[in-house]
Amino acid sequence: MATEVTTGGEPAAARGAGGPRRGLVLGGGGMLGAAWTVGALCAVEEATGWRPGSADVLLGTSAGAILGALLAAGVRPAELRDHQRGLPITTGPLAGVEFDYDTAAGGAMPLRPGPGIGSPGLLRDAVRHPRDYPFLTMVSAVVPPGRGSVAPVGELVRALPGGDGWPDGSPLRVVAVDYRSGRRVVFGDAGAPPAPMADAVMASCAIPGWFAPVEVDGSGPYVDGGCWSATNADLMVGRGLDEIYVLAPMALRLHPEGRAEPGRGAVAALREWRARDRPRGMLAQLVSRYRRTVTRQMMREARLLRASGTRVQLLAPTLADLAVMGPNMMDPARRPEVLDSALRTTLAALGAAR
Repeated sequence: MATEVTTGGEPAAARGAGGPRRGLVLGGGGMLGAAWTVGALCAVEEATGWRPGSADVLLGTSAGAILGALLAAGVRPAELRDHQRGLPITTGPLAGVEFDYDTAAGGAMPLRPGPGIGSPGLLRDAVRHPRDYPFLTMVSAVVPPGRGSVAPVGELVRALPGGDGWPDGSPLRVVAVDYRSGRRVVFGDAGAPPAPMADAVMASCAIPGWFAPVEVDGSGPYVDGGCWSATNADLMVGRGLDEIYVLAPMALRLHPEGRAEPGRGAVAALREWRARDRPRGMLAQLVSRYRRTVTRQMMREARLLRASGTRVQLLAPTLADLAVMGPNMMDPARRPEVLDSALRTTLAALGAAR
């Protein structure tokens, strides 16, 4: 049975009444990306007075899909922050819901993957038509099958009102990748395979090589939506939105003074960041290169949105945030510091932008 959806304490029908239609994009980034995003969400609400959970469309990828489901269920950013800190939640959808953030992903390192390659069919198609797929999608086809489980994520979402279904009017949209075809699927959109919200979120979080792919209501398998894009913000084009906030924990903030937007070309700003960012160690260097790739893709997606007449606010970590994060985005020991750092730097960015 469908249930009435309230978002940020407001009925779904009342969202955006008398004001601009806003969208919220929550990108992927693992355990620490989720912590950064929670801090940034608190900063957005504090600095602007806008409640992120009241977004008319809420698009989540991977870790962003988990947070999107929580916001869509009516959880406030401050409650997300307290839940991350292990504080008791006595009211709202998270009241009495327990979730061990430190162990939910199985630890800071994945289990040894299985033998073989993840998706022979996708690999074959990608080799035949390489221009049809992003590089990360092609890489995801090659990696061995993951053995980790995203079941704890599903249990968290099922504990929310309507989490075992998909409530009518929900603003939530969840991005995953069909592991056979390599194409994006936006669960919650018309035409997407029917899916319980919990299963869609699990599919969006299934990092190839780390977690096992997820079957959704007899279709799939599906893997992490970040295999296509860490943000997937281009999927917001054509949704009639006036303004969109994009929170991208795997990207780079492009202006060293903390402004949310670069004051010059993105290419020049990325070159400056590359000169300032001096990672040590192979993992840190790989993550740094990946962040630059994510940032370029996010900027391309933002240009598409702006070309359609939508205002876009991009928010991403600073070098100060990255120093706190370290190279392993699944390291649970750094969560509290990352959350606090995100709150400080995002408040500074929003203040400078205003």
